[in-house]
Amino acid sequence: MTNQTPNFYALLIGIDFYFPHRLPEGNYYKNLRGCVQDINHVETYLKTTFNLTPDQIIKLTATASENPNQPQEPPELLPTYENIVDKFKELTAKAQPQDQVYIHYSGHGGRAKTIFESLKGFGGLDEALVPTDIGQPNSRYLRDLEFAKLLEEMVEKELVVTLVLDSCHSGGATREMSGDDRIRGEGFIDTTPRPTDSLVAPLQELAQNWQASTENSRNITVVNGLLPEPKGYTLIAACRDHEFAYEKVFEGTERNGALTYFLLKALRQEGTEISVEELFNKISSQVNNEFERQTPMLMGETDRTFFGGQSFVASRKVPVMKVDIKKNRVQLQMGQASGIKKGAEFDIFKFRTRDFEDSDNRIATAKVVELGASDCWAEVTALYGIRTINNQLTEGMIEIGSPAVYLSPGLKQIRKVRLLLPDPLPPFPGVTIASISTKIEEIKTKVEGHRWIEFCSETETDENVDYFVYLNYEGEYWILDANRELIKNVLFPIRIDEAEATERLINRLIHVARYESILELDNEDAFATLNGKIKVELVKSVKGEQVVLNADGKVPVLEEGERVMLRMHNESKRILNISALILQADLSIVKFYPRGSSDDPVDPGQDKGTTIELELPENYQEGVFIIKVFATVDATNFQVLELPPLDQPRPEVGDKKPTNALEQLLTVVVDEENPKRKITVVTDASEEWTTEKVEVVVKNSGV
Repeated sequence: MTNQTPNFYALLIGIDFYFPHRLPEGNYYKNLRGCVQDINHVETYLKTTFNLTPDQIIKLTATASENPNQPQEPPELLPTYENIVDKFKELTAKAQPQDQVYIHYSGHGGRAKTIFESLKGFGGLDEALVPTDIGQPNSRYLRDLEFAKLLEEMVEKELVVTLVLDSCHSGGATREMSGDDRIRGEGFIDTTPRPTDSLVAPLQELAQNWQASTENSRNITVVNGLLPEPKGYTLIAACRDHEFAYEKVFEGTERNGALTYFLLKALRQEGTEISVEELFNKISSQVNNEFERQTPMLMGETDRTFFGGQSFVASRKVPVMKVDIKKNRVQLQMGQASGIKKGAEFDIFKFRTRDFEDSDNRIATAKVVELGASDCWAEVTALYGIRTINNQLTEGMIEIGSPAVYLSPGLKQIRKVRLLLPDPLPPFPGVTIASISTKIEEIKTKVEGHRWIEFCSETETDENVDYFVYLNYEGEYWILDANRELIKNVLFPIRIDEAEATERLINRLIHVARYESILELDNEDAFATLNGKIKVELVKSVKGEQVVLNADGKVPVLEEGERVMLRMHNESKRILNISALILQADLSIVKFYPRGSSDDPVDPGQDKGTTIELELPENYQEGVFIIKVFATVDATNFQVLELPPLDQPRPEVGDKKPTNALEQLLTVVVDEENPKRKITVVTDASEEWTTEKVEVVVKNSGV
């Protein structure tokens, strides 16, 4: 047991018992059997781990009893609407800035006719947590706008909040759920007339807070359908919208929620200093392996430890999702949509590895043998530090959630480079002609054997060249494209007499090659059914009317900081998971929508959106930005595509043998005899993803 943690508070809510009731059309919230046990186990873990005192834990539960009309707990300890709101406010008042707050809810999620019609419109719905007494006269849901306000008050007080929702708000067909008492959620919409006031705040204030929290978004309820995109707190939700949160007997005879069970199991095994990303990578796969229709979501602040004690820079590695010992292979959360092909190789490291330069942490090397749109299967080809027969996996050798590092693409993807030198070479200030020749040979030597770039031979024509390195008469290196035009957005040259000029030039070439590989990534299967099914629009309000700025292929020109709406419309007949990257003017790449490692499910015929304001990097008066939107049938993680700005360090990346997942993210498949011609690789995975992009020019408003 640790010493008491004075700056830690918890609010735990578990509901098994729902007072008998009958809603319109005969619907009702059935009793559950694992929610209170979830909360009891969480309470025990927190008390044991942090030595919390009773006044640091607020607990509301409703436990079924022998009396079908009454729970075991007294009224003041029941998770009614009034008690839930009161305990949220009590905790917020008690905790001080920078105190850690942990909130865990296990119970039903529901949907009801909105009481915020002026905001959501006629026929709008409120997503909600379902209190134990929802069947009683004049009872109320804890609605989405109220929940968002309660959390916002905690964030405004600078509390470090972690929220776990082991519930669902699925709009799926009731028929599919009928008779399955393992599911925490119902498929119906409650139209019962209910009180329209709120104990959280006046309705106008709730609406204003909701609008403020979603002012950078349009129709964003990415967390279980319940909350806007989290800002200032960390949230793990049991499932995506249109999925289910299950409970089951995992050990002994008692039921537990799948998310809560695997969450506590991982925390007990790994300790409190586990990062949010590490914890989520482990438990999300464990839950999804158990229940195919349950995929947890991670949103909000993710670069910290789970309980918020310290910041942590996430490594953006590819997690192991499954381990198949019989076939000696692992499933990885990276697929065709991220640019990999069959034959790609990964190094797999011990769970929670953070130093990927330390070979002692490496477990295995695996090669991709089966490719999906969002994931792949990789066969183990080598094991390290472990003696086995024929490199055969054994139980427990590789853990779910273990990080994998992308090593090689398996197919050729070299960018050809040619030097353009003054003839004859002039003397540059401080550099002799002899030393110039030495520097040129040094560049060629250091590039040799690299998987991203190589120099053309003297016999190759310029038609094979991707980049020219131009050394001008001022002694400056510039990178040109295949048409001998300056690479867009590269403002400054590298001087030949600079310290480490050779290393900087090679690093810049690698960065440009990687950036353009992501830019060019596309589903090239001409018959892929999802191609063209994501409509991406930049929208601006002009005199009260919505104007699509990129209509008919136009390239919008925006002033720096000008606010526009990015709208992404799903025109397919399938639920698609949406992620958006922005390829910025400084050649960095950032996944900006949605925040966190998850993506955002969008129903057929529906759209999601977010407001963006593009800022130019320092020293830029004008720049080109590319917004690239990906849509996949299954969940995947596009954070591994991120890049830092040009000339900034790329952590854990080597020149000859890259050691992180970003170094060889994409493969450009080419014809060996004609390297300029792309080869389309058509697989079943082509049916599971698509991508669209929008180009934007941003200018300094003072220009």
